[in-house]
Amino acid sequence: MKNKGTGMIWLLVIVIIALVYLGVHREVSSEPGEKVIANQPVVQSQQPVAQNQQQVSRNTPQPLKEEQPFTGNGVTAIGDSVMVGVEPYLKELLPDATVNGKESRQMVQAQKLITELETNGKLGDYIIIELGTNGPFNKKQLRNILTTLSGAKQVLLVTARVPKGWQDTVNTTIKDVAREFNNAKVVDWYAASEGKSDYFYKDGVHLKPEGSRYYASLLLEALEK
Repeated sequence: MKNKGTGMIWLLVIVIIALVYLGVHREVSSEPGEKVIANQPVVQSQQPVAQNQQQVSRNTPQPLKEEQPFTGNGVTAIGDSVMVGVEPYLKELLPDATVNGKESRQMVQAQKLITELETNGKLGDYIIIELGTNGPFNKKQLRNILTTLSGAKQVLLVTARVPKGWQDTVNTTIKDVAREFNNAKVVDWYAASEGKSDYFYKDGVHLKPEGSRYYASLLLEALEK
C-alpha cells in the first residue's frame, strides 16, 4: 500500500514536470511570431505618413516669383519745354528711362533726333513723343516718324494743350495718324488737363510741380496698360 502511494506521487510529479516543460517550450516558440505580428502595424502605419507628406507637398502652394518693378529701362521720351519740366518727376517713376526734352523743339526736328538716338543706342522699345507746343505739323511728317518707329513695341503720342491757333490741328493730326499704326497710342493730355488750370503757370502751357507730377503719372499709366 505504501509502495503504491509512493508510485502515485512520482507519477504526479512527472506529469507536472511534463506540463511545465510543454508550457515553457510553447511560450518560447510562439514569442518571435508574436513580435513579428506586433511589429507589422508599425511598418504599415509608416506608409500613410509618407503618402500624407507627399500629398501635403503637392497641395502646398509654391511661392510666386516677385514681379520686378518697371524702372523705365527701354523707355525713350522725346519732347519740348513741357517735357523738360516733367523730366524730374518722370525720372522719379522711371529712373532708367531716357528723357530728351528741349525748349522750342518742333515735330519737324524729331526725325533727325530719333536717328541720332538710335545710332547712339539710346532709342528704346517704348517711345513717348510730346511735340506740338511750338507749332503745327502735317500728317505726312508724323506718318514718316511712325514708319521709322514701326519696330518699336509702343509709341505714345501726347496731345497738346497750348492756347494757340494750331492746338486743335495738332491734336487732330495726332489722333488721325495714330489710328494707322498698330503700335501707336494716344495719351490725351488735352482732355486729361481739362478744368485743371491750377496745374499750369500763367502761360497755360508749362506746368507747376503738381501738374508735372500728374503728367508723369499719366505717361506711366499708359506704358503699363
